[in-house]
Amino acid sequence: MFRRAAKTRGTGVALALGAVAVMVVVPLAAFGVTVGAEFLQSECDGHSGANATVSAPAASVQTMGAEVGYLESQSIPAVDASGIVGNLVQESQLNPTDANPGTGFGMAQWSARWWQTVSAWISAQHQNPFSVGGQLMYIAANVTQGLDAGRFSEYAGLSSDLAGARTPQQAAIVWMNDYEQCNGAGAPGTLSFTPRSLCEGEQREAYAVQAYHAAGGAQGGSSQLVSLNSSPSCAGRTAALTGRIDGYTNPFERATGIVWERTDEGVDAAMSPGSPLVAFAPSKVIGLVPFYAGQPAIVFEITAGPLAGKWWYLGEEITPTVISGQTIAAGQAVATYAPAGTGIEIGWWTPNGGYPLAHAAYAEGRATPAGADFRYLLQALGANPGTGAGQSGGTTIGTSYYPTGP
Repeated sequence: MFRRAAKTRGTGVALALGAVAVMVVVPLAAFGVTVGAEFLQSECDGHSGANATVSAPAASVQTMGAEVGYLESQSIPAVDASGIVGNLVQESQLNPTDANPGTGFGMAQWSARWWQTVSAWISAQHQNPFSVGGQLMYIAANVTQGLDAGRFSEYAGLSSDLAGARTPQQAAIVWMNDYEQCNGAGAPGTLSFTPRSLCEGEQREAYAVQAYHAAGGAQGGSSQLVSLNSSPSCAGRTAALTGRIDGYTNPFERATGIVWERTDEGVDAAMSPGSPLVAFAPSKVIGLVPFYAGQPAIVFEITAGPLAGKWWYLGEEITPTVISGQTIAAGQAVATYAPAGTGIEIGWWTPNGGYPLAHAAYAEGRATPAGADFRYLLQALGANPGTGAGQSGGTTIGTSYYPTGP
């Protein structure tokens, strides 16, 4: 019933467990995070809908966004709902009729023995066991009523652990560890997993972010972008996750023909020659430096807003239109896309240093945490860069909107 092999979906590659590194165990309590005001009560104090009776969703609830919305309607916060749906995408591509005794049944790929319990409960609610609605009701009841906790001791902490998640990615790993328990999952109550194992935790995280965006965040589309903070309390700065951050803008808002490429030290992209490239935040030009293959890079320091003091860069296939020492407003053009080169790269720069923030740990073709983090920032700014999954080795989307390192 438990520790079954999850189906390999998407672009991830399943590796033999013996070939992967030892997982790192990270208790949820170790993450000091902040969330938007509308999440504070539900996310910090548990699910307000605990022990509530679940209702049936509409027949139209089929997509990632609609399924997140239904779970929200059952008093499950959007962050947690997105993590759950991200797992369902990985397990079955949201196919409620997926049935194979050797792998599992339904959207969550319940084992054959477990499916007997699931289908009997759904039938008792006057729903079709092989319907999206019936299966989502069962899942919602697990969060709000502890439905399976009374049957399986492994699920006793599911609701409280999920309530401790602060991002869609964290919620995805909680659900994977506490509920799915696939091969490579970490211990219940932690955010650990074996990288690139059969669980494909990285892909579940990416799907969870997609689900969160598909749903428009929390109910009403007024969700908040999570930011990491050194304090363990549920309080602190926030920024809207609705395609805007106050005072900032999409650096590619004036570009055309964008083709998003891999994540490495930063985020790579190509576009139409001559496309204007703008500063995403009020910044000062620290300097213009030689970069990859002799192409230029512009290094900036952010001067205002929630990321003030952070350094960033834009480099490679660009023609700079600014000079060292110049002060730039958000949305002001700083370069154009050159007719030839290796595409652009945009990312975080080491403050007072001569390299991208990720340089020391970078290996060719591998996504870095700083690069993945910048991709998440671009997503929050409305650039819609996707996850980059399949184009880079490693995780290609981060968990915060600025690095927590130097």
